[in-house]
Amino acid sequence: MNDRIEALILRVDPYKEADGLLQVLTKEHGKMTILAKGILKGSSKNAASVQPITLSQMMIDIKEPISLLHSASIMDFFRVIKENITHLAVASLIAEIALQVSTSHQPDDYLYEITKESLSACSHYPPILVGCLYVSLILKEMGLSPMVDGCVVCDDTKVSAISVSEGGFVCLRCAKNVTSKSYDANFSRLFRYTVKAELQHLGTLAKQGEFTLELLSVFVDFFKDYTSIPLKSWEFLRKL
Repeated sequence: MNDRIEALILRVDPYKEADGLLQVLTKEHGKMTILAKGILKGSSKNAASVQPITLSQMMIDIKEPISLLHSASIMDFFRVIKENITHLAVASLIAEIALQVSTSHQPDDYLYEITKESLSACSHYPPILVGCLYVSLILKEMGLSPMVDGCVVCDDTKVSAISVSEGGFVCLRCAKNVTSKSYDANFSRLFRYTVKAELQHLGTLAKQGEFTLELLSVFVDFFKDYTSIPLKSWEFLRKL
């Protein structure tokens, strides 16, 4: 049976001599593994349509655990992302997180939409900003959003540091008793704004200041601390 799907291609792994295993995220079926025969051959008609970080329309035979690709056509190649190493590194981080938190054959409309829209946003907004907001949204969806309305330990509204282990802002007094790191007021302000924001607030966030790799690292630290999921793409991004 042939099924038409829209799929975000998040990763492609070589398989046998010329085939590929696509790890994709779909709105209708959640995460899927799709066998794409012959895509490593130069003559493959589907090769360009199944590159990582590509939105494609596919005709497949849906099976578990591995579906079979018949044909694919590009809907969005995310060209701007692939022309800049920082854009591509952030997009790879988004793709890896989406792969880690999604479930095979379990639809998740919200995850699919924020992943697709975030990849698209990397072409229009600073990629580090997009990465910060995406990780924040994932944490929020998982019920792990950092506390940013006061000290997570004592509720004091005068905060001075961020504690990943405690789950958010801490005041000067409590910072002495927990593992934390102090940041300047502007850094803390951007962190709080991002935690509070939704995807539609990207334009407003972009006007608030410079979103740095250090800020993204705080969000990634929260994700890794709560999930214990290693992120290979982050190790590459932080070395740029």
